[in-house]
Amino acid sequence: MVDVERITTTASLLAALDARSGDAAAKKAFDDAIWAARGREAAILVTDLSGFTKLTKRHGILHFLQVFRRCEQACMPIVAAHRGTLMKHEADDLICIFEGGALDAIGAAFSMLRTCAELNASLEEDEHVNLCIGVEHGRLLRLDDDAFGDPVNVAFKLGEDVAERGEVLIGPTAYAAAKSAGFDFTGIVVDGPRVVETGNVPLEHWSARIAP
Repeated sequence: MVDVERITTTASLLAALDARSGDAAAKKAFDDAIWAARGREAAILVTDLSGFTKLTKRHGILHFLQVFRRCEQACMPIVAAHRGTLMKHEADDLICIFEGGALDAIGAAFSMLRTCAELNASLEEDEHVNLCIGVEHGRLLRLDDDAFGDPVNVAFKLGEDVAERGEVLIGPTAYAAAKSAGFDFTGIVVDGPRVVETGNVPLEHWSARIAP
């Protein structure tokens, strides 16, 4: 049987998978042990910065990294205030987990947009922090250094590949949780459900923007 107490990081999980063998019942027992030890219900928020190619070509990579640093400094206090944690940077993305659930993540997303809009008002256009955000909620494997599961994949796809500047794309589970809990969408324009094809798999989501 796998020693789940030793599975705390991505590296230790990958090493443990070397022992995932045998028939279907043995593999299921392995999987059940991992999920029992490391499974969590949580929301994932992924930010992406619009304009990477344009800004890098125009001003160079250090200019863009300075914009990213500005984004990080503006957004990380908001993540903390909404009981979230930064799991990692990936290129110009911030990938955050909210173990309190979808309401915390969605609240943080709109606070980020408002804060960045206020920040941009005093900056030249090429200095702007222009966020695209994806959010989803669900069951995932939570490790000390990362998380894995469908909500991570969906939030990353929505934030990195689909969302446009100033847009929060909310996955179906996160949106249902927010609506059920009475999240206040006052001042926010919501459009959906929409569907985008991701590798021939339809991905339902809602688009939300702060009303002009």
